[in-house]
Amino acid sequence: MSTSVSDGLVQSSTADRPVVRAVIPPELRSSVPVRALRATRVWLVLLATVGLWQLAVSVLDVPKYIFPAPSAILDELRAKPDLYLSALWTTTTEAVLGFVAAVVVGVVLGVLFSRFPLVEELVYPFLNIIRVTPTVAIAPLLTIWFGRGLVPVVIAAFLIAFFPVLVQVVLGVSSVDRQLVDVLRIANASELSILRKVQVPNTMPYLFSSFRVAAPGAVVGALLGEFLGASSGLGYLITVASGQLNTAAVFLLAVLCCVLGIALFQLCVWTEKRLIRWHPSVRL
Repeated sequence: MSTSVSDGLVQSSTADRPVVRAVIPPELRSSVPVRALRATRVWLVLLATVGLWQLAVSVLDVPKYIFPAPSAILDELRAKPDLYLSALWTTTTEAVLGFVAAVVVGVVLGVLFSRFPLVEELVYPFLNIIRVTPTVAIAPLLTIWFGRGLVPVVIAAFLIAFFPVLVQVVLGVSSVDRQLVDVLRIANASELSILRKVQVPNTMPYLFSSFRVAAPGAVVGALLGEFLGASSGLGYLITVASGQLNTAAVFLLAVLCCVLGIALFQLCVWTEKRLIRWHPSVRL
């Protein structure tokens, strides 16, 4: 009897649940209009947001120096395209150099830390001190030591991008199946072969996961370095434009910074899909 009562409760609870129906019927999901809508929906929302922004500023008559309209931002770009494109190229170069340096140093130290615990015990406490120290406090010292130019900005980008790479490499190398490593050693495989055939493939997903954080972080570090000690770049122009109350230029520069960060992030995602498409975490 208890069984029949429980079955009745299950059936009644199931019957009381609302029927969830798909917003788009399965037979229409593969149609051309639906596929086009899914491919462009983000851009449509963006265009609608920009249109509402333009309309609100025009209707409310907001002063340009407080909140410029998208048309004013576009006019600013049209007036000085060479200036902004040159600054974008400068910041891109600094961010990429800092990111590449962070990847190289992070991978090397990560492998050393995983294979030689003594090295980790001696070096990691000093790296942790640097990690917890705000980069905004270190950047003025970099300007004093290296002057105003490329080097301090690249170092600032490196400092922000380095630690995600280091942590993920250590995690990836350390999470290798120890039984598999022992089997290879029993088969007289060299340490280099174990590193190349087991540890490196196991670490690749962790490494690319760190790239998604490190690449935009390198952009933030480059902008911070330009704020405090540079004579070119997007960060430098932001300080100049804000001092002149040129709000349209500040908005434009912020958009360019955002585009640069998204571009580097998407480049890392694209590279990940091409190099480790065999991993379950990669969605093709």
